[in-house]
Amino acid sequence: MRIGIIDLKSILSDKVFLAVEKTGADYQIFEHDVKKEDLIGIDGLVLTGSHDTVFDGGRLIDKEILLMGKPVLGVCYGHQLVHYLLGGEVVRSKTPEIKKSVMVRTTSSKLFKDLPKEHKVFMYHSDEVIKMATGFEKIAETDDCFYAGSQNEDLKIYTVQFHPEAEGNDYGDEIYRNFIDIVRESLL
Repeated sequence: MRIGIIDLKSILSDKVFLAVEKTGADYQIFEHDVKKEDLIGIDGLVLTGSHDTVFDGGRLIDKEILLMGKPVLGVCYGHQLVHYLLGGEVVRSKTPEIKKSVMVRTTSSKLFKDLPKEHKVFMYHSDEVIKMATGFEKIAETDDCFYAGSQNEDLKIYTVQFHPEAEGNDYGDEIYRNFIDIVRESLL
């Protein structure tokens, strides 16, 4: 199994690489301008965070990459990017967050398999999704972030506004392992 990490240049990108490596999965790093045909042989994708904004010249990816049928995990900016590219709405946050928050799972999700309904996560963002793309369902929220997580099981896309790879998460490694299990299951 091979995971493609599209590095959108977060200060936490190295921690994303390490989190995926800790799952035992092989991975390859790509830039934001990667072409769909360059991802042949990649079984799942992780979109890292970034200091960019989707609506102000930020690093965008080809929307077709999201529609390839490969499982995708969008983290922070990756969460915003998925919704922006697929028709949702992203705005500047009224309450930018750089803090630990309590995430509450709002529905079941393979991404949060075997995790408690509530746990601490690390938020680090100035933008937020205020309208999800069609076909997505909300899977998590915090006091200050209504869409802290989402999923579209038909497209195999999972997104989180928080940074599971950062220190300050109760179950960051488990979330990455659960995503790798989603990728593994998609190969059966």
